[in-house]
Amino acid sequence: MPEGSYLFVLDVQGDMCSSEDLAARLDELALSGRSDLTFLIGGPFGLSGKVRQAADERLSFSKMTFTHQMVRLLLVEQLYRAFKISRGEKYHW
Repeated sequence: MPEGSYLFVLDVQGDMCSSEDLAARLDELALSGRSDLTFLIGGPFGLSGKVRQAADERLSFSKMTFTHQMVRLLLVEQLYRAFKISRGEKYHW
């Protein structure tokens, strides 16, 4: 992880938010100068307590467990939606 990067840990025990909430959060970080973001996805055995504690924020997409590959797809989709929302563009068609 790059030094000084803002760390989002994707964790089933993390906070859930809407696409609009994520867009607003990313906007807040950008406006405060935090443009280097890292999204960490746990492996097949989950996340260690040390990784969870190192997170600046912990996000959950669901209380369900997904494969690493599925979470990558969900993350890309949510980031796409967040940027579309931030630009005032339609994202749900």
